Amino acid sequence: MATTVYDVTTWTGSAVSPFTDIGAVINDIIADIHAHQTTQTTRPGAVIYIPPGHYTLQTTVNIDVSFLTIKGSGHGFMSEAVRDDSITGAWVETLPGSSHVQIANANQVGFSVNRSGTPGTNGRLDGIVFQDFCIDGVSASKPYLPGNGKTGINVQYDTDSLRIEGMGFVYLAHAIVARNADAFNITNNFITECGSCIEMVNSSVVGKITNNYLIAPWAGFSIFMENNDGVLISGNSILWGARIQFKNVNHAAITSNKFVSNFSGMIVHETACSQNLISANQFNRIFGDGGPARNDDLYGMVQINGIENSVTSNSFSLNVPTASVVPAGAKPTIILVKGGDRNFLATNLISANQAVQVVIDSSSTNTKVLFSARTDQLQDAAPSGQTSLVATPGA
Repeated sequence: MATTVYDVTTWTGSAVSPFTDIGAVINDIIADIHAHQTTQTTRPGAVIYIPPGHYTLQTTVNIDVSFLTIKGSGHGFMSEAVRDDSITGAWVETLPGSSHVQIANANQVGFSVNRSGTPGTNGRLDGIVFQDFCIDGVSASKPYLPGNGKTGINVQYDTDSLRIEGMGFVYLAHAIVARNADAFNITNNFITECGSCIEMVNSSVVGKITNNYLIAPWAGFSIFMENNDGVLISGNSILWGARIQFKNVNHAAITSNKFVSNFSGMIVHETACSQNLISANQFNRIFGDGGPARNDDLYGMVQINGIENSVTSNSFSLNVPTASVVPAGAKPTIILVKGGDRNFLATNLISANQAVQVVIDSSSTNTKVLFSARTDQLQDAAPSGQTSLVATPGA
């Protein structure tokens, strides 16, 4: 029986060394999988193992086989931004470690998930796993967009049960880009110092983005989702230019995340979104490096738009010098209900070093605000009688 477990350093079927071009080696291994797994009932897939080491990727890996796991022996993450801002002559190591894959060329994709044909005729790509290795863009400068143009993982074909876990991503314009992913699981990754961390379009129900470190500056997104239903985003630490942006996303749950950001707009409904739950998160707006900011301080730390969205039991903290507020003299907005009907704010705690506001915009109707703003903090521009307030006690 042909092998189903490959080691890139010991497999002899490629003419190139994996340290010179691991992409070419993995593509040769995938060709070998195709050669030995030839019928509908004899395709169990395979495991491709990347031992600890520093590997250059000159050739984009093209994954067009289901049930393929590409795995290493650790995410190997190192903050290259800290390194590049430091004097490193006495450092013990200056490169990410463990199973470390370095994308060599500008505007290159490291790992592409795609195949010819159509999902309706040829089926989806199932059970693809990226696990426990580091994808490194090698060199970059803030804010990393457009930057070096490099993408870590780009999924362009319909997938089911895609899993990306225990990975490290650093110095990439785009860490993870995926279209048409069903039942995806992106968990326990270090995705930092990238222009955008996770970007997903047309993904469907029961997807999860959990327990990741997502550190992106001010130009891109921590998470961008378009045309999604039912995603769970939970347990993540989202830092620096923290931003989750939704476009036509419904029934999502954003719960138990920690946001620390130098900028407003930590959660944004770009278009109308419905029945999303934003609950039990900690939002911390601070003053720090970066910019120019995309939005001023009237934009809202959280901005919702659409029907029957709930913002409940969150903790909001703002600690920004008053002289740094934009526009000058404005009250920073904590929550902005941009528009829509029957949105619900309840039992949110607000702590700030200056006067702040919760804003109900003029196109909002039937909004309920329960213990989420004092009377003096609520700025209600909605038509008369369209906002119900039970004010937070206190002066």
